[in-house]
Amino acid sequence: MKNLRSQLTQKYRAKWETHRTNVAKLSIKDWRVLLATWFGCGTFFPGPGFWGTLGALPLGITLLVLGGQAYVLAASIILLAVGVHVTRHTENILKTHDSSIIVIDEAAGVMIPLAFAPLTPMGIVMAFLAFRIFDVWKPFPISYLDKRMGGAWGVMIDDIVAGIFAAIVMVIWSIYGLNTNTL
Repeated sequence: MKNLRSQLTQKYRAKWETHRTNVAKLSIKDWRVLLATWFGCGTFFPGPGFWGTLGALPLGITLLVLGGQAYVLAASIILLAVGVHVTRHTENILKTHDSSIIVIDEAAGVMIPLAFAPLTPMGIVMAFLAFRIFDVWKPFPISYLDKRMGGAWGVMIDDIVAGIFAAIVMVIWSIYGLNTNTL
């Protein structure tokens, strides 16, 4: 047991060191880096993907309140397009593919199930959780896209598909009448 704990500690330290080194290479003053890290959320450790998803919720909720589903889905499309550009730039700085620091892909992906969520605290939480589960679990074809697509499109597309899967969960949830006000 002590050996397993030691191995886990070493892996955690190695991930932390890689993360810290990559953060040091970036300048948040660069607007492309600022967006790629979703306003610095990607620099948080551990779990930058969690923090990036959480950091995108205020925008998604605001758009849901102001304009509804169409605004949130439009934001996802805009974030996808902008995300490809800023991810390419940030990957060139880091000299690595799909660094955990880049979380604009999570911001774009979470908008999709959020667009189908009821505007209640539980609806928002369920959209967040559904997205995070698919983003971490990566069932087929998400895992296939994650491993096979390179470059900035590869970074972005697996989160978009995870968002689509999570949106399907939200739609099924609403079809079967699960009330977010009582959960």
